[in-house]
Amino acid sequence: MEENKSAQYTFGPEEKQILAILDSFEQELQARLQENNGEVENIKYYEKFKMGDIDFNNIFITTEKDAEGNFTFHVYSGSSSNEILAVDKDGKVSSIIPELEAYLSNINLEEVIAENEKEPGRLKGISEKMTPEEVKEMLEGKEKIVDEEEQETDEQQEDKGETTEEKIKKDLEEQGEDLEISNYRKIKDKNVAERMPQVFGNSEENGIAYSNKLNRFVMLTNVNGKFKINDNVEPAQTAWKTIISIDENGESIEKRVPHALMETSNDKQEIAITYGPYGEIDIETVEVLPCDERIARGVRMQGEDATQEESYQIRNEFETEGTEYSHELAHQVNEVENAQRDSGQVDMNITEEDYIPNTQKTWGELVDETGESLVKLVERYNREMQKPDAEPKKVVETIEADYGAISHEHTH
Repeated sequence: MEENKSAQYTFGPEEKQILAILDSFEQELQARLQENNGEVENIKYYEKFKMGDIDFNNIFITTEKDAEGNFTFHVYSGSSSNEILAVDKDGKVSSIIPELEAYLSNINLEEVIAENEKEPGRLKGISEKMTPEEVKEMLEGKEKIVDEEEQETDEQQEDKGETTEEKIKKDLEEQGEDLEISNYRKIKDKNVAERMPQVFGNSEENGIAYSNKLNRFVMLTNVNGKFKINDNVEPAQTAWKTIISIDENGESIEKRVPHALMETSNDKQEIAITYGPYGEIDIETVEVLPCDERIARGVRMQGEDATQEESYQIRNEFETEGTEYSHELAHQVNEVENAQRDSGQVDMNITEEDYIPNTQKTWGELVDETGESLVKLVERYNREMQKPDAEPKKVVETIEADYGAISHEHTH
């Protein structure tokens, strides 16, 4: 793994451990492959992995390329010297474990990987070679997403003889900036300027695009009818850094690694870049906390309707409580994750479908019973769990009783 991908960021203990595991494995494997002019193309590391009826720990799945350019797939357990399964260039499976070979004769490795990745937390890290050309290829292969309002704007610009991207290129060239812009996506979120006034506060339009010249994503802004590079945002840097992402309604809290991070003129704020389900560019605003955790909030983009914009309730909680609320939220997420790990559940995501640690009740059931948001319930649960002699079941019962009393008062 290239060291410069992570040099600009300070990692937490878990990220450091995952990064060290991947680095050690990759160096060890690459040293072996170089003897025959082979290369490591991709490594996925899973803390837990299931194949058939067998559960494995510390599994590495690799894509490797030989001297002739043929790609093969391999599964290692624990280290690069313990290969338990291989799929050759023709798709033939071989394994030192006969049950696995028989199992994969009826199902392919990609399906097995997909099944494991349905369970959050199993996939712990990825080391992948992705050249700028591959990024461009991926972007070029995706359809441009537009909504009706944006379609009308495009049609108006076409009447003037230019599309949005053509106008951007023209404006940048006039400023001596020929960045070969493509895949521009406009920010439609009307509240994002309140989160980042230094970045978005003085413009008519903002958006993100890919610079084929820089081989990075850049933030663009339209001021006085002219597009320019947003000077308050640095071009995207690939980063191995975890963010805690809150969805627009506070119903899902997800810990994940974005594709890249953009530094801003405010050292406490960043912009995370991810890819949506159809390969479109998405962004999130990121608040960097004193504890080095990162709280990320979604931004409504071109092609998304108003339901995908952050709700008033969540926005109000962030605005009124400030950094203290974000810090408490990050702390609660980590507390739940630790509790899940201690109880045998390794889960990097908190959703309404998950069980409350050491109980038979899901978070969703508690949300339905109380009428409270998932974010608030996670916060309350962990605050109660910090008290002496606290027990999960009794804590949940206390929460239910408190909200039941409030509901009772409202009916009288």
